[in-house]
Order: sequence, then C-alpha cells, then structure tokens
Amino acid sequence: MIIVTGGSGFIGSHLCSVLSEKGDVRIVDVNAPPMGVGAEFVQASVLDAARLARLMKGADAVVHLAALVDVSASVANPFPDFEVNALGTLNVLEAARKAGVKKVAYASSAAVYGNPVSLPIDEAHPVAPLSPYGLSKLTAERYVLLYNELYGMQNTALRLFNVYGSGQNAGSPYSGVITKFCNAIADGRQPVIYGDGEQTRDFVHVDDVAHAFCLALDSRGSNSPINIASGKEISVLDLLEKMCSLAGKSPNPKFLSERPGEIKRSVAGISLARKRLGYYPKMELDQGLTELVNKKN
Repeated sequence: MIIVTGGSGFIGSHLCSVLSEKGDVRIVDVNAPPMGVGAEFVQASVLDAARLARLMKGADAVVHLAALVDVSASVANPFPDFEVNALGTLNVLEAARKAGVKKVAYASSAAVYGNPVSLPIDEAHPVAPLSPYGLSKLTAERYVLLYNELYGMQNTALRLFNVYGSGQNAGSPYSGVITKFCNAIADGRQPVIYGDGEQTRDFVHVDDVAHAFCLALDSRGSNSPINIASGKEISVLDLLEKMCSLAGKSPNPKFLSERPGEIKRSVAGISLARKRLGYYPKMELDQGLTELVNKKN
C-alpha cells in the first residue's frame, strides 16, 4: 500500500490515479477526496502525529505532497508554512520510520533556489529561498534526506519546477500562469502579464511529475535532491502567443507592473534525474498546451 499525503490536490489526484492502477493507495488529506480516483481516503492532517502513526501501519511507501503553497501568505504569516511544511514533514518521517516504512518520496520545490546565479539550475546551484514558503520546503527537504543518513531510509526529494496540466484550479495560489492564461483565453478576458513578459520559466506536465514520483518509489532513494522539470525554458510572452495561436485568437495581454522578487529566467538541469531515476519528460509543451486549450475551447 502507498500512502499519499495531499492526494486530493492537483498533483496528488493525478498521481493517485496512476498508483491506484498498480495497487492499493491510501490518500491522507484535510480536503475532500479527489473525484474519480479509486483509492481509500482518510481525512486527516499531517500535523496530527498520533493519527499519522496509526495510518502508517502496513504501508510500503509514502509520497508526501501535503503542503501550504501560497508564497504571499507565507510572507504575511510565516508560522503556518513552518508548521505544515516543516513540522508536518517531520511528523510524516517519524511515523514512517517507526512503522518500518523505508521510502518517503517528498515534493520539494524550485523555490529553494531563489534567484539563479547560473543557468541551467542544477542541484549543485546554491540554495537561497526568497520566502518563508521556500525556506520551509528546504528545511523539510533536508530532514527527508537526513533520515537516509541517520536511519537507513531510501527517501527522495524531488524539486518540482512549474507544474501544469488539466485539473488545476485557476483560483488556487498554486495555480500557474498556463492555467490562468487558458481560462482567460477561453472566457474572452485579457490575460495578465506582470512585467515585460520576457521572463522565462521551465514548465513540466503533471503526468511527467506523476511518473517521476513512481520512479522515485521504485528507486533505492537519493542522498541528493533531484530536479523534476522539462529542461527547457520559454518566455511568458511566447507562451501566451503559442496558446492564443492554438485557440485561434490574437494575444492582447494586459501588462501590469513587475512583481517584487520576480525571477527573470528559470530553466532546470535534469541530468541527475536521468541518472538516478531514469526520468525523461515525455510530454512536450506544445502537446500539453494543445490538450489544455482544446479542452477549454
């Protein structure tokens, strides 16, 4: 049995759909269960250490996705992010360790890197989070990998870049620019671009992310964090033009002031993911965008 914390979320629901075809899955989430996923569901928080300990019995491995993800909210109030993202992860690790579960695959974030000092961003790049959210993810990641050293676990920490795909809620703080553009185009609204649109991002499809977690569960763990991305960059403006072309519409963005702390360029190095996990992204951006735009229009 695989336990997936945060299994009701965007990435979690996609991953649980894949995992449930292979065996038993138990979703642990504070939110309602995902639609159409054949998995056991338990409504519980990663902050409830005693309940986590009970739920962990009989598990073969854990995918730990549960987290708070609103960067702005973390700046306004850092405590919830520390509690859920750092302490919650420690609760998961301790419950797993005491239950004899050897593998925890953890969803870290590219937010741990902060402003890039070199490109592509590989795992040797300095970490310098710009928000309490990023710091909480880095703290949790280090606990995950420390448990390999201290307790002989086979954990992995996957640093996810910009994940996109169907089922992402445009109103969620986690929602990326692709989902927001897609909804704006479909609704006939002006897509919003902050700054000049020349900032670049590395977009990875949720199906590739789900596959990466499956590979992590099949691996013997890694003492280094691992980037999960496409390894390709595209500017926000080029992204919008591509999406509008697919929808048969002309791009007419509304440009707003650049947001404070906006990273100018971002693209991941993914050679370690290939070496350690055998990970190769399969979904090209054009294909992923075509599926999203066709579904909305």
